[in-house]
Amino acid sequence: MKWRGACLITGVPYSRLAALAAVLLAILSLSCTATHQAHTATSASQGGKIFAVSADAAAFYRHGPEQGRDPDSSLAKDTLVRLIRPSFGYSKIQLVSSGEKGYVLSDDIKPASPSLIAAANTVATENTATVAHTFGSPRETFNINSDDPRLVPPPEQLPPPDLPPQTPPGQ
Repeated sequence: MKWRGACLITGVPYSRLAALAAVLLAILSLSCTATHQAHTATSASQGGKIFAVSADAAAFYRHGPEQGRDPDSSLAKDTLVRLIRPSFGYSKIQLVSSGEKGYVLSDDIKPASPSLIAAANTVATENTATVAHTFGSPRETFNINSDDPRLVPPPEQLPPPDLPPQTPPGQ
């Protein structure tokens, strides 16, 4: 019988279109898995996203670069930064030393070397030991003239609405 020769499994008809769809689905799922693994490997190879300034001086913008606006400050070579969001033009970073966030030209930073990270960690532990013996943190500041709603006193309470209106004195 001819129909048995065209079956993969006895009783199940073979369809070339179904086989092609299954092969394409397998290729698509493998390519998605490979892309995810490559992205994970790139992130891991960046050493926890700690970068260093590779140019002699890198322009630092707090709120992003704009035409006709000068940089807010300049970062020296080998300044450690934490990469927040990479981009083709300007990347969003955070300065490791101060925690300040801003933008630098993506070409001006490169993954930090382990020796540079180790040197920065040594300096950070020495500074931490010094601060531990002082009262309060050097970053601790309070703005008394803040618009924070937690610092605004609550409004005065109004009298209950069921009271009769007050009559002016002398009537």
